Amino acid sequence: MIVGIEGDIIYKGATTLWIKCHGIVYEVFVSLQTMLHICEESIFLFISQIIREDNITLYGFREKKEKDFFERIIKINGIGPKVALAILSTYTPDEFLAMVHSKDVLSLQKVPGLGPKIVNRIIVELDGDKLNLDSEASHKIQAFMALESLGFKTEKIQDILTQIDSKNTEEIIRQALKKL
Repeated sequence: MIVGIEGDIIYKGATTLWIKCHGIVYEVFVSLQTMLHICEESIFLFISQIIREDNITLYGFREKKEKDFFERIIKINGIGPKVALAILSTYTPDEFLAMVHSKDVLSLQKVPGLGPKIVNRIIVELDGDKLNLDSEASHKIQAFMALESLGFKTEKIQDILTQIDSKNTEEIIRQALKKL
């Protein structure tokens, strides 16, 4: 597993770098924020390597915190690496998490690829979470999706779920239905 890369930049695209390291050239995708801070021809980046059936892709980050955020956010259903990079191109991890915790849906939707359903899923899953998903958040996202499929309004569901402290999906749904 590749976790970091150090080498010389031989090509810069809008969000792509080609980095030559010991005679091998690697293509690394980066956020716009990372690209803005690259001013030297030699670089070190933290790497998140994603292996799929048909390709291996490298994503680079200036700080480990960005890498950790990226790896955490792509675990949310509906968010892939491209959307995660769009988030990091638009906001820093701290700014994004602050908006999640304040439930600033309009600002979160400014990120290309984030619609209302995914934003609400992010809020439910990351609310009270400092990049560490616990089982309670996992149960809350399942309860959120169940209540949403029953036709309840997302804002109302969000308000109710923040008031419930349970680590059991069925119990969360039961308590939420009583309050809805």
